[in-house]
Amino acid sequence: MSEPFKVALVGPTGVGKTTLVTAILSDTEDLLASTSVSVVADEKTDSQVRANKRELYSAMAKGTFDPNALPSTQALSHYELTLQPEGDLGLEIPFSIMDYPGGWLNPDNRTGLAREQWRLCEAHVKESIMLLLPVDAAIVMEAETRAQRGAVPTLLAIVDVEQIAVKWARARAARADEPAVVVLAPLKCEKYFDDNGGAGREAAELEQKVAEAYGEVLRKVRKQTEGRDLRVVYAPIDTYGCVHLMEKEWREGEPGQLEFTARYRFRGRPPQISVKAAGTVMQELSRCLVAARASHARRDIATQVGTHQELLERKAQDKGFWGTLGFYLGGEAWDNRQDRKRSERDILAVTAARAQLENALRKLASAAPHPRVREW
Repeated sequence: MSEPFKVALVGPTGVGKTTLVTAILSDTEDLLASTSVSVVADEKTDSQVRANKRELYSAMAKGTFDPNALPSTQALSHYELTLQPEGDLGLEIPFSIMDYPGGWLNPDNRTGLAREQWRLCEAHVKESIMLLLPVDAAIVMEAETRAQRGAVPTLLAIVDVEQIAVKWARARAARADEPAVVVLAPLKCEKYFDDNGGAGREAAELEQKVAEAYGEVLRKVRKQTEGRDLRVVYAPIDTYGCVHLMEKEWREGEPGQLEFTARYRFRGRPPQISVKAAGTVMQELSRCLVAARASHARRDIATQVGTHQELLERKAQDKGFWGTLGFYLGGEAWDNRQDRKRSERDILAVTAARAQLENALRKLASAAPHPRVREW
């Protein structure tokens, strides 16, 4: 596999990173439905996604939903995904999303092995073309009192997210010829919208509050990347689509610190999963990758054409009597003809696969953004 394009997924504990990846896969499959290209997870990623789905389906069968019951990440892991055309031709677009325990955002929690593994996290962040920031929409929206609003930056780990975002931005500034996109992705937004079975009318308020909460993070990212292209995309996502916030509780945890708990119920009988706007992540990646991958695919074909040309030149080469005799009677002529036929087939196959891949990328990249999505 080629070196994957990297995505930095940066969010606190319990925000729902694994569920977000599951939703991205599902929504991307729908976006690619009329193409000959698929999004494929490696064995470990597929196992994680299936475990996440089992937990969700079990909750749906019971009729109760507790987001805290879904297992959170306990160790460093990677979600490895690829866009692949039909056939095994070596053409693919791989990308890697690194996940880690949300508690590691706080440097005080990085001890022992975590400290060593955090170096891998930082390296991944610096090499990432996308900074993906999941946000718990309920924390932002359900803070009503002065004390609750004051707790929001801590619960969202804004200080720690800012530190990582600045490192990412500095690395992007040093690689000005590579893509750079930030995606702010509020999750569990069902209550605040009216386009997915709910009756909410608070979409504008959610956008405003997320902009305020992450305003300093974005200001510093833009400061670090002055003079180069940077996209900032706001994409509120329903990872479930069939849940609704019913109760929330603010209570004191550590002295002077408020904790937030949300309780949800399923909508519909039976509830139906209805992902919204998660495909934005793949659409933005496609916009980043289409030019670079097309260039790489052209090099693949140039290699095949070069091989074919070498075979033709060998056939036409002045070999002299004994060389010509050996060329034909020694079997080289047969091998040369067969190799040329194979190279011709390879060129056609790789060209067709490249066209499939580029068409799929163009479809993803040029598709109209979801009505919820905004470029800031």
